[in-house]
Amino acid sequence: MKIAEHHTAPYLKLTDHELSSALDYWKDYAWILDTETSGLRVIGPDSPDRAYYVGMVPDAEAVPIVMNRDQFDRIVRPKLSELALIVGHNLRFDLHALDITDADIQMHDTSVWSYFHSTTSRKSLDFLAAARGWKKIATPDELKNGGILRMEEKVLYHYLADDCIITQRLFKEQMKRREVDQLTLDFDLERTIAKMENRGVHLNIKKLLKVRERATEESDILEYSLRSMGYRGMLTSPKQLGAWLEENGRKLPRTPKGSISTSKEVLTFLADNGDTFAGKLLEWRKMIKLIQAFLRPLPDMARDGVIYANVNSTRTSTGRFSYSSPNLQQIPKGRNSTLGKQIRECLTHEGGVSVADYSQVELRVAAALSEEAVLLDAFASGGDPHAETAAAVFKKKAEEVTDIERHAAKTVNFGILFGAGPKRLATELKIPLTEARGIFDNYKRGLPSLAKWCDTHWAFFEKSQVSNTISGRTRVFAGYEDTRPGLSVLVQGTAAELMRHALIGAEEAGLEPILSIHDEIVCKGAGKHKELSEIMQLSAEKAFPKVLDTVCFPADGASGPSWGELDE
Repeated sequence: MKIAEHHTAPYLKLTDHELSSALDYWKDYAWILDTETSGLRVIGPDSPDRAYYVGMVPDAEAVPIVMNRDQFDRIVRPKLSELALIVGHNLRFDLHALDITDADIQMHDTSVWSYFHSTTSRKSLDFLAAARGWKKIATPDELKNGGILRMEEKVLYHYLADDCIITQRLFKEQMKRREVDQLTLDFDLERTIAKMENRGVHLNIKKLLKVRERATEESDILEYSLRSMGYRGMLTSPKQLGAWLEENGRKLPRTPKGSISTSKEVLTFLADNGDTFAGKLLEWRKMIKLIQAFLRPLPDMARDGVIYANVNSTRTSTGRFSYSSPNLQQIPKGRNSTLGKQIRECLTHEGGVSVADYSQVELRVAAALSEEAVLLDAFASGGDPHAETAAAVFKKKAEEVTDIERHAAKTVNFGILFGAGPKRLATELKIPLTEARGIFDNYKRGLPSLAKWCDTHWAFFEKSQVSNTISGRTRVFAGYEDTRPGLSVLVQGTAAELMRHALIGAEEAGLEPILSIHDEIVCKGAGKHKELSEIMQLSAEKAFPKVLDTVCFPADGASGPSWGELDE
């Protein structure tokens, strides 16, 4: 094994007494921390992968100190709360790896800082170092492949020390910008998420296996039905499906690359016009997706009946969370999917769960920022904002609005915030494009403040190539990118900021969150939903009082034995 030839990083190995003395001497400094582990599965008690080696360096002109896990546990762990600040890059990983998620520490994450200032930029330590022209030792192949115990100790320590030095440089660079106060909430959030991840979600494996058996039988029936209509190709092959559909009389559009399209939109159009094959194919696809994504892998992913999912707080362009290993956000809600509800019924915790979900949070944010009277009046009176919007669009009283008109108004209300136009409305409502354009024109006349606000911001995004949430979280657009999604950064991103405040509030209140999905927080134990709803509303209304004070942010709560079985 060879270390990178361009340089080696200096390091110190100290005795227990020397390490203890160093911690005391530099306790008022920020300490940069990094770990090297046997793998990436570090979440949860008794995680399969663990930290074997630790590197630390004070934010001073000092050489990194390297140690094994045993020395860290004996000497450093008892002194962590005495240190002024712990710094790391993707520090939540290290908290899990060292089992210090509950430690009383102040922290600064250089990855979180980088994300706040550019949500779509790459944030790996290797990339950030290369972008600044800093030399960095490449990750050894053995380490990438989980072979930490086979590595030569000197090589490993050089690499570990080098990561500490690069993180130290990033930290010093970030501190010069003096914007750390804006990120205090994000650093607090990382500790909260670490605790939430560590609790995990309990999986009723026996129940899930029964759901999987039924779903597999139903998917087999659907496949048999599709075969009985004459299809003999692979159901997972768009090319074969497209060819067969055209051979059997369907006229299908082409993708930009010239292939026959069998997208969800195309199949939905066919199904809405009476195509039985397309309808059953859509059903089969939905079912297979959930079987492959959840019903098959979840039992193997559980450790002692608990799922420890990764919460990604620095991945989306708007600031929203995402999930991985597994992606629990992709389980559809019960009202949209019977199978999704059945899967949620298998996810719970000790004593059941309590849940609260913000009501129309993004539309409320847009109403406050645009000062649109139609929406502000609807929210202030407790009315239906979509019915009030329809009344303004179709020039009638709210009580006279039909369900179809309300649905059209709701589609525009949400669509316009994400840059959608008449074409998308026509597709969603299955109406002619000319009719959709008429609705859009009436919408802009009926909600003039919102329409002007949208146009003003779109023009600003196009000129500046930048969009921010209310807290200052920033997306920078490349010159070739469409900037209309900048409005979703402002609106959806600001709603995500409210969720960050709410999640911290729920943790500080001792409600023990286990999931944060879109605008919803799930907590351990039933019977807490009223308190959770109150905390979420209060947290949102205290977050940006000078900007969002014209609307309230209620959250609807419920609790029950599982995530899918809830009673208000």
